[in-house]
Amino acid sequence: MSYTILIIEDNEEVVENITGILLLAKYKVMQAPNGKIGVELIQQHRPDLILCDIMMPELDGYGVLHILNKDPETASIPFIFLTAKADMSDFRVGMNLGADDYIVKPFEGVDLLRVVETRLKKNELMKIALGNSSSDVSAFFSKTRELKDFQKLSENRPTRSFKRKDIIFMEGQTPNDLYYIESGQVKTYRVNYDGKELITGFYKAGDFLGFVPLLEEKAYYENAEVMEDARITIIPKSDFITLIYTSKEVAHKFIKMLSNNLEEMESRLLDIAYQSVRQRVANVLIKMETKLDNTDKDNRITIARRDLSNIVGTATESLNRMLAEFRDDGLIQISDDGIRIVNRAKLEKLLH
Repeated sequence: MSYTILIIEDNEEVVENITGILLLAKYKVMQAPNGKIGVELIQQHRPDLILCDIMMPELDGYGVLHILNKDPETASIPFIFLTAKADMSDFRVGMNLGADDYIVKPFEGVDLLRVVETRLKKNELMKIALGNSSSDVSAFFSKTRELKDFQKLSENRPTRSFKRKDIIFMEGQTPNDLYYIESGQVKTYRVNYDGKELITGFYKAGDFLGFVPLLEEKAYYENAEVMEDARITIIPKSDFITLIYTSKEVAHKFIKMLSNNLEEMESRLLDIAYQSVRQRVANVLIKMETKLDNTDKDNRITIARRDLSNIVGTATESLNRMLAEFRDDGLIQISDDGIRIVNRAKLEKLLH
């Protein structure tokens, strides 16, 4: 694959030197004499990587990076600062803005090529990682071995099969792995002093499980139980932690997932506090059909009644009575295989 690299630099001698090195390495090269023209070229041509000086007329390097980060289409392009300034404060400013790396002038050609190659490879990995299929994720973690930074990581990445009701991890255990669900469904829950379950999350194919304790370096604070036969890829802690600390894209991905989990938990607590049981049951059925994708072609929801009642925040008997009412009103169908929503629009009206 031929990569296109944009050089944003006002020093013609430096531009010629870098261009010659990159052309010898079979890269395509674009040039911009200042930040303003550089931004225009980026928006028009979408280069694969940007080498940008800091001190320039019209628009400096910090301004260029700030503009690119505001546009989702350009924010992911690898960005490397070229600078004659080796002051740590300048490094911090650039890295805080989201720069991927720094090259201090003057530099050796081999150092330039090494940085460029590494950043291009990492960007390709991110494109794979942001996919949701199991093959994408597997390829992402396997291909990290191509980078020098990842040569010492563990080679084993086994996939295990779990049966329904199998426990993946328990509260109080020390986490050693990150789990990626290839297929099936998993719930996480906590148990109070009275033995009552509080379900904290549901996970389906394409979801990561157990990453918060790994980041916090603390024991698991919840249990994970298989709800539907599952195949789960086990990713060693060392692989995960290395990726988090060496890739802002991976870190941002997991931060976003954590934020979504917190928002979902907050929403559930508000529902329990302010909605009637009837509204909560309707809400849970709708969310389970949407979130878990645990339905077949007939849209059957197969979650156990006990789990549903724990999510709703009511006794199983109360849940069963409400489900019977929904069935009699023609909102759902109930069979041994699960619950099927037959009138979603009417069910949604109950929420208001």
